[in-house]
Amino acid sequence: LKFGPRRRVRHRPSGPIPSNQTDSMGSGVSYKHMEHGMEPPKTRAKQRTAEELVAENAVMKQALMEIGAGANYYASGDAVREIKDDMRMPSTGNSGNHCYRMLSDFHELDCREKLNTSSYVNVVLEDDEVKAVNLGMRINIADQTTYPSSFKLHNITLNVIANLWHCPKPADFDDYGAFPGAGTVGSTEACLLGGLCLKFRWRKWYAARQGLSEGQVRGVYPNLVISTCFQAAWEKLFRYMDVEAKFVTPSKDTFAITAEGVKAQIDEKTIGVVCILGNHYGGQYDPVWEIDEM
Repeated sequence: LKFGPRRRVRHRPSGPIPSNQTDSMGSGVSYKHMEHGMEPPKTRAKQRTAEELVAENAVMKQALMEIGAGANYYASGDAVREIKDDMRMPSTGNSGNHCYRMLSDFHELDCREKLNTSSYVNVVLEDDEVKAVNLGMRINIADQTTYPSSFKLHNITLNVIANLWHCPKPADFDDYGAFPGAGTVGSTEACLLGGLCLKFRWRKWYAARQGLSEGQVRGVYPNLVISTCFQAAWEKLFRYMDVEAKFVTPSKDTFAITAEGVKAQIDEKTIGVVCILGNHYGGQYDPVWEIDEM
C-alpha cells in the first residue's frame, strides 16, 4: 500500500448540466460537448512574432543542453549544440554515442558497400572477417616483445605469400624464420615499400658497377618501367621517392604491354619492371613470363 497526500475528488453533480458550465479543471470544456462525444471548440492561438519564436527555440535548446545527453527522448544535448567551427578542437567534448551517430551519418552519405560493383575497391566482409579484424585493432604489431604471438602470425602469413610467389629463400632464413617482407595497411604502402626495396638493391649494384661511393650513387636518378595503365600508388613513388617513370603504352587491342616494348625502355638506371595482373579497364594481364625471360 502507498500512502500520500489526500486528493480532493470533485463529483459530477446530478441532474442536467448547463451547457456553459466548465469541467472540474476549469478548462472551459462544456459537459454538453463531452456527453455527446463532440470535440470542444478550439480556442484561437495568439499570433507570435518571429523574434518570439526564435527566443523560445533558444530557451528550449539551452534546456536540453542542461538536461544532458541521452536524457531527452528526441535528441541529446550534443545534437542540438551548434558547432560554429568544425576545424578546431572544441573546448568540451561530445558523448561517445553522439560521436558514433555523426560518423554513421557521414557513412550513410557515401553508399552501400554491397552495391559497389563497378570498382576494385569493393569491400564487403563476412561476419567472421569483421571479428578477426576487431581482434587486431587492439594489437600494435610494431611492439614484437609485447605481442610475440601476433608477430608469429605475421611471419606465417608472410611465408605463405612468399612461397606462393616462389620467392628464393634467403641465407638467413633459419635465423629469422621468415622471408624478408612486412605486412602493410594497404596496396599503396606495399607498392611504395616494394619500390624502395628495388631502389636500394639497385644502388648497391650500380655503385659496384660504376665504382661509386654510397654518397655518389645517391645523386643518380633511377627509373622504373611500367604500363600506362598503372595504379595511382606508383605515381606517389615517382613523385616522392625520386624515381623516374618510363612508360610503356599497351596495345589498344590487347590492353597489355609487350616484352619488346619493355626492352626498349630499359637501361642501366632501371631499378625494375612492374607488370599489372588485371588492369582497371578490362582486367587484362601483362605477359609476366615473357618479360622475365627477356
